[in-house]
Amino acid sequence: MPRYLIRITRRGGIIAIFVGVAILGTVSGVLFAFAGDLPQITALDDYAPSVITRVYAANGEVVTEFATQRRVVIAYEDIAPRLREAIVASEDGGFNSHFGISIPRLAITIVRDIMNQRLYGASTITQQLARNLFLTLDKTWERKIKELLLTFQIEKRYTKREILTLYCNQVLFGHGAFGVEAASRMYFDKSADELDLAEASLLAGIIQLPARQSPFVNLELA
Repeated sequence: MPRYLIRITRRGGIIAIFVGVAILGTVSGVLFAFAGDLPQITALDDYAPSVITRVYAANGEVVTEFATQRRVVIAYEDIAPRLREAIVASEDGGFNSHFGISIPRLAITIVRDIMNQRLYGASTITQQLARNLFLTLDKTWERKIKELLLTFQIEKRYTKREILTLYCNQVLFGHGAFGVEAASRMYFDKSADELDLAEASLLAGIIQLPARQSPFVNLELA
């Protein structure tokens, strides 16, 4: 190879290294800045969301209920396996194998964001949990960066089973029903561990657009 080509190649390599270091430094600085402003995920150790308050009669029957969010917190074992599988299949097929984010989905979304100058959703179950518990729904780069950082922290601290249980107790199913148990009772008048396959599939399908896909609004779309 001619000497001038060798010199050009070396200079190009040096420039590439400097550019790479500069980009890495910028990204690290941004992440460090946002990391100092994140909520503490340790709050999930004592997860205690708003639930339904019930007033009982002397014979044990429910007289009335009060709630800002209709939710009944249940354990992993109280969620029918077919319902857990339906939610994972609908919302995040790679949930049990990824580390909180789906690289292919994220890459496609970033390209779409840049080309169309708007933010699209490509959130995994863990990302949705981080957003629903700790952040707003604002479609900004700042919120997305914080969401990713919180997602990594949640995946590091909790098992997949714990994450899915938190998600199933937190997610909105429309009409003020939060969590699979409240939704199961509202839509089917039964507990989440009693749902059949069709009911589980319908419930999982509501999550993406609860205002439109609720069977109370549009049974065919649901």
